[in-house]
Amino acid sequence: MPGRITREAPKGLLHHRRTTGDEFWKKKLRNVEEMKTRQAEYNESVPTNATVIFYESMSGARMMDSPYALFARIFDDPEFRDYHHVWSVRSQDLVPEELKDEPRVTFVTRSTDAHMYFLSLAGYIIGNSLLPDHFVRKADQKYLNTWHGIAYKALGRTEDSLLGAAGSVYNLLQATHVLTPCPFMTETELSRFSLRGVFSGSMAEVGYPRQDLTLNMPKERASRIRSELGLDPDKKTVLYAPTWRGNKGSASFDAEQLERDIDSLTKLDANVVFQAHHIMLRHIKNVDYGNIIVPPPSIVTNELLAVVDLLISDYSSIFFDFLATNKPIVHYLYDYDAYEEERGLLLDKSELPGPIVTTSDELIATVNDLTADTFSPDEKYRQAQSKFVPHDDGHASDRTIRWFFHGDTGNTKLIETRKRPSIIFWGARLDKGKKTRDFLESVRIAAEAGDKDVTLFVAHSVKSNETAMEQIRKLGLSVSVVARNDYEMAMTTAERHARSPEDASRDARQEQRTTPFWERLTSVFRRTRKSDERPDSLLSDMYKREYRRVFGDSLFDEVVMFPGASHFWKKLAEHAHK
Repeated sequence: MPGRITREAPKGLLHHRRTTGDEFWKKKLRNVEEMKTRQAEYNESVPTNATVIFYESMSGARMMDSPYALFARIFDDPEFRDYHHVWSVRSQDLVPEELKDEPRVTFVTRSTDAHMYFLSLAGYIIGNSLLPDHFVRKADQKYLNTWHGIAYKALGRTEDSLLGAAGSVYNLLQATHVLTPCPFMTETELSRFSLRGVFSGSMAEVGYPRQDLTLNMPKERASRIRSELGLDPDKKTVLYAPTWRGNKGSASFDAEQLERDIDSLTKLDANVVFQAHHIMLRHIKNVDYGNIIVPPPSIVTNELLAVVDLLISDYSSIFFDFLATNKPIVHYLYDYDAYEEERGLLLDKSELPGPIVTTSDELIATVNDLTADTFSPDEKYRQAQSKFVPHDDGHASDRTIRWFFHGDTGNTKLIETRKRPSIIFWGARLDKGKKTRDFLESVRIAAEAGDKDVTLFVAHSVKSNETAMEQIRKLGLSVSVVARNDYEMAMTTAERHARSPEDASRDARQEQRTTPFWERLTSVFRRTRKSDERPDSLLSDMYKREYRRVFGDSLFDEVVMFPGASHFWKKLAEHAHK
């Protein structure tokens, strides 16, 4: 890591760190339990700093998306001149050259002590996906989750994933603020991420801040991008931006199909740009792009869209962003039936705003037709704009900043996520017997009554219980379902010793044998305030942290316990009541 980057973190922000030098900035922790403990202890010992903003996009992929748009808007605002900005990145190679010596910005690498430290220090956290599994928002931190696109592909709770995406649910429930771009996506997040009747923060439809990068592109910046890409000013610019195939963990892409498509696209009398989804990149390393232009990572996708005249896409949500430009979109769906069967889609073909093509010959002919004449959006295009991008007016960042930082909800469409009394059925590790069948039947009855917001909380392992899963399937999206994954609770050293006194004795002997005297002496001054607390208080705090990891600030009017719940699940439930 270039030293000049790390040294720009103001000394006053580093008082409470537990390590220094490369051990703080560079060393990646590999032991998951050690990371959990480190994060938990930082949360206890590091005071929140209201002038530090922590940003992360796509688990540190790079500076991009709505978090980047908000950073770009805030950074030059005199109101925020005294704020320090911390960006999470997977590698220091992703740090933009122009920001390496900027004293108001610090870059931290995921899984390092620095990443965990600043995640505990920041008063404001802005992310668009999943923060680390061990993240638990402190009560005085504000966390905005912007999400990262309108759902064309099936996501969250689906027929093939009845329990949904646990990590996404936890991150959204921990957020104090959740942003959506349109009513369609609001309903998608409420139902498929089980926010309805559970989420207790502020949800608002304000539009995606990243769209401001497209709609407010300064002429000078657009000119620089065209120059950097080497675009011929006498030709139209066509962007081909496909998404990956398969599912997370088994992502793929047909490189041979891509090479055939690239070969066809070279026949266009246009500047042709190819932008791959970041998940695709590992699967298309040996593709020959010929004279096709591949933009560098320094050009943010929404800035790229500002200089594009026509978009070709497939099942990527990028076409929703492009709708705001009033420019033509071509949907290249050569594998529609296979993709719909494997991944699932939330939109019908009839809802797509542009022409649909299935062969490369159709693609080239359609693109040639659309670029030859002046394009004027038709009724179908306008309907899609009204449905998916009603707030894309170039001011989404301003609305978000007023709402998130200042609590100003004027001219902001707030979403009511809890309309009725709430009840949660605390299912735990459901067995395969009559108790489970009766318990899930009571969930169904409560949902059909319609007078309460109903939530079911179960262990993720219930997915192997076919009988229970069939009953859960029949509940549908009217019941929010939250599944706790197989996760050993995070705990501080003091909490671990309170839970298991034999560990405390063993650790003390190990420390005496292996730790130099000076480190043992200085460690006394680094211990958290909990070291002298009573064991029962420490254990209560441990369960409360785990509850907050899953549910954030959410509490329920009524908790119905599964008769066969274990001691662990009962202790966790103690923190669920209002």
